Amino acid sequence: MIGACKMTITVEIKNNYGYEKIYPACPISRKFAAIAGTKTLTERVIELIKGLGYTVQVEQTVREL
Repeated sequence: MIGACKMTITVEIKNNYGYEKIYPACPISRKFAAIAGTKTLTERVIELIKGLGYTVQVEQTVREL
């Protein structure tokens, strides 16, 4: 489809005190977190975002040893 908008958001998964948290990593995902009133995105919010037609991409982070 010519001119189609790519509906993808990027998130980052971090371990926070033994719990995995989903953090927004792009402007659109940050807007979804703002709409949800949180700094992180829950599994439920991710499912609702996918229901709107967005693809969720997990950003890979490289940790230094």
